[in-house]
Amino acid sequence: MITLLALPIIFGVGYFIVKKYNTQAVLFLAGLFMIALAVIDGTTDFLPKGGKPTGSIIVDFFEVIKVISSSTLSKLGLIIMAVGGFSKYMGHIGAANAMVKIATKPLSHIKNPYMVLALAYIIGQLINIFIPSATGLALLLLVAMYPVLVGVGCNPAAAAAVVATTGCLDLGPASSAANKAAEVSGIDVATYFASYQFPVAMVSMIVIAALHYFSQRYFDKKDAEKGVTHEFNIEAKEQREAPKWFAILPVLPLMLLLTFSKFAITTVRMDVVTAMFIALFVAMVCDFIYTRDGKAVAASLKVYLEGMGAVFSSVVSLIISAQVFVVGLTAIGFIDMLLGSAANLGLGYLAMVIMLVAIIVLVTMLSGSGNASFFSFSNLAPEVAAQVGTTAAHVAMPMQLAAGLMRSASPVAGVVIACAGVANVSPIELAKRTMIPMLGGLLSVLVCSQVLI
Repeated sequence: MITLLALPIIFGVGYFIVKKYNTQAVLFLAGLFMIALAVIDGTTDFLPKGGKPTGSIIVDFFEVIKVISSSTLSKLGLIIMAVGGFSKYMGHIGAANAMVKIATKPLSHIKNPYMVLALAYIIGQLINIFIPSATGLALLLLVAMYPVLVGVGCNPAAAAAVVATTGCLDLGPASSAANKAAEVSGIDVATYFASYQFPVAMVSMIVIAALHYFSQRYFDKKDAEKGVTHEFNIEAKEQREAPKWFAILPVLPLMLLLTFSKFAITTVRMDVVTAMFIALFVAMVCDFIYTRDGKAVAASLKVYLEGMGAVFSSVVSLIISAQVFVVGLTAIGFIDMLLGSAANLGLGYLAMVIMLVAIIVLVTMLSGSGNASFFSFSNLAPEVAAQVGTTAAHVAMPMQLAAGLMRSASPVAGVVIACAGVANVSPIELAKRTMIPMLGGLLSVLVCSQVLI
């Protein structure tokens, strides 16, 4: 009976997140509340793997947080913090901006504005491999790409819709969601990216780009019929100038990870954290060569460390709180009920993935956070995979991509709100423009996960 309380609790979590309550606090409290319900119902063994009873049930509640925090920080958390620090450092030295400028320059030579929008999405999505934050990438593109799009004749609202979706697939070893998917799949993130993500993403990118072409043209026509106009609304922000060759620096970690992997050199092993530290060292040397200011370069290490701290407070803490939430769901029997029901119904791989993706889509649309939804339910992937006789990556990958896609279709997502403000439209109006491409991308992910991998 207590298991049935899981659904109202899940919807309650979504409600409070929509009401702008702190996501981590909501997930922590919901997880602890479900553990308390389980204890009242007679459950005593609720500690995650590696945890030992303290002798007090109340203290055990908080032992859950300690055990999860310890394991997360020593593995996935360190990876994500290293990536976050590197991403911020690339912005600080101007390398990220240099890469965006080079990538977007060909757009100014194309005359068809809707073809420009389609290509702009693909370029932005490829840049996302090296700049993993959807909102951070969008803010950078609003300065570097958005004026180019409007300048060649694109409607500001259409340009903002494209920018809002450039990070929708959360691609590459730098993505925190991709690292989590690789962890639950039991494979390294380079293999996950090259063997699972990229084949599906290539098809999805083409589908999304094509849908942007037609859907933005449709919405522009509707706005023209109603006499609705949108104004260019962005203030130029000063960014540090960097030489063009700095554009290679954000790409360096991916190059290292793919070079020293099963795809190329197998005699040397390299993980994400090591690749990030090597790339940071190279970037600092390059910055010194360019600026000849050793004191400033040494001081810039603080930027990297601050980036690590910022990612801990946002992403890593979210992973920890989401895992506490899942422990609560497990304690009251919801996870076992979900898997048991699927077994009794004889659901196969596709049906199970659709069910998990539907949950993630709902939570993402309500919360505006793809990470919150994916991190909350990603640990189900290995169990579901074992149930339907496939690899965990086959289950985790559609879940991970679905979370990112529907974030860009949620009117409460930070990336949508930021882009809507620039185009002088409401977040709901901008979400209407992104919804069709994102649903098309979601469908292509589900189909391609069956066919390509």
